[in-house]
Formats: sequence, C-alpha cells, structure tokens
Amino acid sequence: PWGVAKVNGGQAGGGAGIKVAVVDTGVKTDHPDLQGNIADCKDVQSSLIRNRCRDGYNHGTHVAGTIAANGKIVGVAPAAKISAIKACSDSGICWSDDVARGIRLAADLGANVINLSLGGPSITQDERNAVSYAVGRGALVVAAAGNSGPGDNTIMYPGALAEVVAVGAINSSDGTASFSSRGNNYSTAPYVVEERDIEFAAPGVSVESTSKSGCYAVFSGTSMATPHVAGLAAKVWQGSASATRTYLQDRARNNYADIGRAGDDPDAGFGLPTAP
Repeated sequence: PWGVAKVNGGQAGGGAGIKVAVVDTGVKTDHPDLQGNIADCKDVQSSLIRNRCRDGYNHGTHVAGTIAANGKIVGVAPAAKISAIKACSDSGICWSDDVARGIRLAADLGANVINLSLGGPSITQDERNAVSYAVGRGALVVAAAGNSGPGDNTIMYPGALAEVVAVGAINSSDGTASFSSRGNNYSTAPYVVEERDIEFAAPGVSVESTSKSGCYAVFSGTSMATPHVAGLAAKVWQGSASATRTYLQDRARNNYADIGRAGDDPDAGFGLPTAP
C-alpha cells in the first residue's frame, strides 16, 4: 500500500520480536495476511476477559493489516506480532471503561506498542490512569488525533495526552487531510510534546489494508494514519518506548521535508517519521 511505502516499511523481518496491541473492534485472526502474526485474541467488553476477538465492524482488522500484514499485501512491520484486543462493539462504539481495560490488558500482555485508533472530545480518569499504567510498564502508546478538523485545537483524547503519540492524517501528496483534527502546537513550546499537541502526521487517505471479509478494503481517517506510526515504532524499536519515540521525532524533524504549516505545527507536529 502507498502508505507503507511512504514510511519505508514492509521489508521482511521488520518488527521481529516486537508486539503491537490493537485495542479496537477486534481482528479477523484467520485472515490469510494476518494469521501468522496473531499473538493474543481477547475481548474486554465486560469485567470478564474472554478468549475471542471477532471483528464485526471491520475497523480493527484494517488497522492490524497496516501494522503487520504479511501476505498478498504487507504492513509496515510484517514480522511484528499482533495482540488483538476487542474493546469496541460491532457497531464501532467504544466505552471508556472497556478502552481502559483494554489498555491495561495490552500492557499486561507485554505489548511494546499500543495502537488506539479511537478517541473522543474528553477522557475519563480511568482512561488517563490506564494510559499512565501502560506507559509505566514500558509501552509506547500511539493514538488517532481524530477526524474533527480542520480547525486548530480539535484534537481528540486519548491522543491529546502528552504521554500519548498523537497522529494526524496526510494524503499521498503530503497534504493534510481536511478531516484530520489539529493540535494546539502553536500555543505550546516548539518540539516539546504537551497536552493537546499533534506529534506526527502519517498516511490516512485512501489506505488499503486487510478486511474482515478475508479480502481487502480502502478506508480514510486518522484511524488509518495511526497504525503507520505504530508499525513504524515496531520496525525501528530502539530498546525502549522513550528511545523509540525520540528516534521517530528525530526522523520526522530531520529526515523528511516539513509538511503542514511551518515548524512544529498543529497539522503535523514534528512531521512524517520514516524508517531509514
């Protein structure tokens, strides 16, 4: 897919030894392009965690494919393992307590990276605590900026948390997608991630990936941009979440042309991170 090529992902062996949790609507674990890379399959939509993760909405499967598909199409890190955690319903609804439970479980299952292609205008204390728990366990948490653009400071939570890597969406010409939520970067310190800042932008328009049908689908959204960064983190993992985050920031700032408005901007933050 064009987005995988844009971030220089897809090489054999990329992400080997790294686990990426997809806290979402579930994953079609027997998809031919995913089945070899599934490490866990859990449903956290109640206090009783179940060993299942069927995707009835087609969101989590698409996200997982961008991260680690390894078949007819490939993801950014095709050797990474996916921890599929169903926290959202088959109609795409994500309740805060389920999301928080999913984040904690992802950390407990040893995820190096947690992908949250979800968000809302506010956040509960339970979700904040879950993110802090995961970060404390050594996970890099990556989340969608939201699809409420193009106004500034329209970023959604949990992406808006400073502990979380917030990802906006660009098209194949490096233009910021009109729907992509913007951050508050011009009101905060440049190149220092603070609450309500966008950190990166990544491919999020007309993204092809795996489908719950067992075939493929093309979707757009910051939900599609987020797994490009999560997969990239798996591919270039630097031994810790903090070192990997700094590495991606350096790659975006110094190894790709400035995109969006100038500098650390509300459209794209540090810019587009790419693998060497």
